Amino acid sequence: MGKVFYIDMSEVTTNEEFQELLVKELPLPDYYGKNLDALNDVLTEMGNGWNIIFYNTKFAKKKLGKYYDALKRLCTEVSEDSFNLKIRFFE
Repeated sequence: MGKVFYIDMSEVTTNEEFQELLVKELPLPDYYGKNLDALNDVLTEMGNGWNIIFYNTKFAKKKLGKYYDALKRLCTEVSEDSFNLKIRFFE
């Protein structure tokens, strides 16, 4: 694996805060749309060699609800379809 990104979700309470955290922690393009569709595009196009570790997710999971579920589903699908992308979640 090439680049490892550790993303601490302990203080994420909204979808917007989560997207701002991604902008801060990942090398996203300037045109990043700050939504899950845009994240899917970036991971598919640029994520080769990335190892993303989301940690302290328990609180964010409660606060984000269905958005968090959609995020996990997206990450699972993208990493299964990508040769060299790994995404993990830890409470």
